[in-house]
Amino acid sequence: MVDVEKVPEVAVATLDGRAYFFISSLLKSMGIRFRSLTPNEQIDEHVKLVLSTRKERPLIPFDRVLCVEDLDSELAAAKILYMVKEPAGESVYIVGIDPGVRIGISAFYLGDEVYSCVVYSAAKAANIVSKLLRSTQAKKKIVRIGDGNIEVTLKIAEALAEEFGKQIRIEIVNEAGTTALAKSKPNKRCVKDLRAARLIALRQGRELTPNFIRSYGK
Repeated sequence: MVDVEKVPEVAVATLDGRAYFFISSLLKSMGIRFRSLTPNEQIDEHVKLVLSTRKERPLIPFDRVLCVEDLDSELAAAKILYMVKEPAGESVYIVGIDPGVRIGISAFYLGDEVYSCVVYSAAKAANIVSKLLRSTQAKKKIVRIGDGNIEVTLKIAEALAEEFGKQIRIEIVNEAGTTALAKSKPNKRCVKDLRAARLIALRQGRELTPNFIRSYGK
């Protein structure tokens, strides 16, 4: 009998030496076991994610394939973890919000970023997120807001909670580490805000509750 817990859930299917080196090094640094395959080789039933290249993608007989060209170097680990953890095919829509003077918003559906923007007010952010949530048919909707500016965080969270109630799950995410990972050049601050929002979207937080709000004197 196969020990399912020891079967790799990730496969690397590429004949491109540089791509293989990058992917395998990344997976090893993350402590993720993987199986090496050729692009047209049969995928084991326990595999949840295959990493390859765009050129070889058409040769792979599997739906959940992540191409190395689509991996942002700063978000690669987070995206791989997200796709491995999420059950294949589960309808999950996640919105990440980086609060501050500039508010970064990033929405993911089944592991892929489907929308991103930067706005300059909590009201505008809540309005955009509301439209995003109403536009999707996903069964599970999660909004994750960073705690870097708790005043802005709670304004957005309370507005969405009032509008959607239990239709969505709102989580407050510890932003520790997201700013450093999202650093960019001074003239590309919006890029930094978007990267931080993406990291927040892919990081599990603490569910918003009345007690949580009261803990901040609200």
